[in-house]
Amino acid sequence: MVQAIRVSTCAALVALAAAGLASGARAARGGAITLTDDGRGALVLTAPGYRLALSRRNGALFDLVDRATNAHVTRGSLGGCLWGASAPGGQPDYVGGCSFDRKPPDVFSWRWDRTRSTLTLSYGAGGSGGLPVSVKVTLVAHATSFDLTLSLTSRSTAPIQTVLFPSDIVVAAAKVTAGYQPTYLPGVRVLPRYFNSNDYREMVFRYPSRWAFADYLALDVAGGHVAVYGVNPAPKPVQPVDIGFIHHGPDPPCGGAAVCVTHRFATWIRTGDTWTSPVERIAVGADAQHTILDYRSANGIDGYPSLADKLGARFDTLARSPLVKADPWHGLPPFAQWAPELRQLPSPALLHPIGFQVGGFDVNDPDFLPPDPVFGTTADLAAAVATAHSLGLSVMPYVNMSWWDAASPTASALQPKSYALLDSAGNPVSDTYGKHTGYETSPYAPGVQKRLQQTVDEWTTQVPADCLFFDQIGARPPQLDFNPASPSPTSYDDGWLAQFASLHGRCLMVEDGWDRLAQSFAGFHGSLLLHDRKLDELDRDWGVGNEQPYPLGDWLFHDKVLMYQHDAYPETMTADLDALRFNVAFGFVLSYDWNDWDAALRSPWLAIVGAFQHVLGPLVAGQPLAAYSEPAPGITQTTFGDLTVVANWDETKPLVRDGYTIAPGGFLATTKDGAVVAAALAGGRYLVVDHGRTVLDLQAG
Repeated sequence: MVQAIRVSTCAALVALAAAGLASGARAARGGAITLTDDGRGALVLTAPGYRLALSRRNGALFDLVDRATNAHVTRGSLGGCLWGASAPGGQPDYVGGCSFDRKPPDVFSWRWDRTRSTLTLSYGAGGSGGLPVSVKVTLVAHATSFDLTLSLTSRSTAPIQTVLFPSDIVVAAAKVTAGYQPTYLPGVRVLPRYFNSNDYREMVFRYPSRWAFADYLALDVAGGHVAVYGVNPAPKPVQPVDIGFIHHGPDPPCGGAAVCVTHRFATWIRTGDTWTSPVERIAVGADAQHTILDYRSANGIDGYPSLADKLGARFDTLARSPLVKADPWHGLPPFAQWAPELRQLPSPALLHPIGFQVGGFDVNDPDFLPPDPVFGTTADLAAAVATAHSLGLSVMPYVNMSWWDAASPTASALQPKSYALLDSAGNPVSDTYGKHTGYETSPYAPGVQKRLQQTVDEWTTQVPADCLFFDQIGARPPQLDFNPASPSPTSYDDGWLAQFASLHGRCLMVEDGWDRLAQSFAGFHGSLLLHDRKLDELDRDWGVGNEQPYPLGDWLFHDKVLMYQHDAYPETMTADLDALRFNVAFGFVLSYDWNDWDAALRSPWLAIVGAFQHVLGPLVAGQPLAAYSEPAPGITQTTFGDLTVVANWDETKPLVRDGYTIAPGGFLATTKDGAVVAAALAGGRYLVVDHGRTVLDLQAG
């Protein structure tokens, strides 16, 4: 079952996020921002939306109150530290804000600038202390949020590899009513049972990746709200960070009565270097919908090119096109025999050839042309693509630039160190898929950049493709890259972003996806359905029934990218009601697995996929999420533009709405004027009506 919280229109939310969360010293409720010493060891920062108490001794976060509800949304920070730094092998290997105090040699001091509502916390800033770091934390107070920035200079004998900032925030577990994580598209809402169970769980993931598509976390606590998120818009470098919720069952300090909100940067700060964190915003009083929209605005995502701008003349066609996966190793004939069967596919559609290279999937990367001769030549594939184009089909082949099979022609002609991502000892980082071992590539290596451009050229001249799908780029967590061509060990994702930005005008799509990729890419392929159906990760990791899908990703970038299920996994293709309902409710493009050729063409789901995508796609593609609500338990209502989708997540009871009986687990999608109706109705009936024309009306299991 999916739950949601009622919101207003998208335009109103964006306006509130922009005007309210980062409004400086002005607030809707009015009032000044003040800092006082309570005489009991605490500095108390009072703003219209919150009251923050910090230690006068070392700046530790004591308490944070949502003034709208008087809810204590935190219980302080773990171990009394506002920040921490870890340097494995160093002496010492960890130092934090709680290691400083008001006395020499490791002196803590603070300064309040009333006119700028800015509190500066200094930790051994003179460099004369005994500890191996000096730190300055700047806190800029706004009406309903405050921004934190940390600057650290290292004197450690070993590189500082982790900076906790803000250090783990402790929350009363029993008072948490919901948590929100940008994990697996479209996002996850974590239920109270997770925070109050006796299970040992650490749901901490590295941004950017499929596990964390934004540097963002939020909680509903005791009737109040708090969110922690980065403000780090391009062209500032991407900063890898581990984020999530930790609950160690009955064991303190992050278990029992407490849960920890973790936010730790992955760094490589050598002795003598100064590192400055991105701005970390802590927003109080606004729910998840408002804060994720502020994240979008503050990080410049709202200014990314629209989907229509990126796709140009392709936009209308791709909006109506279901993805049709074509893997020749799974029941498909040679390319020269594709023409008769291509005529049976719905048109338009996006044909996705995959696994066609020599040896099959995850073999021979990055060399995808010529294809495996068992299916034909490059000319045969080009002829099949030309036939597809003549039938109104678009074509998007699979490629992979981030992992190269060591036995491929390209890789075997080079030394791995010249193109691979290198670890801190200078060794190439390898991965094995099936029986094939290869190397993760560095986006800064000249050979990788050259091969990327060659790949784009091949699919422009030899086999003209409409779009290109790049595997792994949106899924793989960032890693440290010590290839000499890399400007810094933490620049891995910046390198890929720069390479794909140079391909402006191409239709680019990617496995999974994360916030900044929405600037250049037109499609993200992946969702929590993959991890639920293939790996059972949702129940295994959060606990059975402890999480639900929640549309954080829709609010972030639904108007910037087409969102699909995973391009390759058969179990997330639209071949059952659950997948169809999920896709329609969250604005995903439908997809179909064109393997076992004859059976795939006979299935009623081919007609269902084509009809629903052809009619609903133009109403949803490129539209921001305008509203998401829960009219009743087990029912969600989603609005994209003029289309509203009522989804019945109760798989035992039908739902009557607007004269239609929605099936258990079904849905009803209608435009405001009623001209378009698309529904999964009781009795296994699938109905699509477009302005008085019945496009589909059939019974299917």
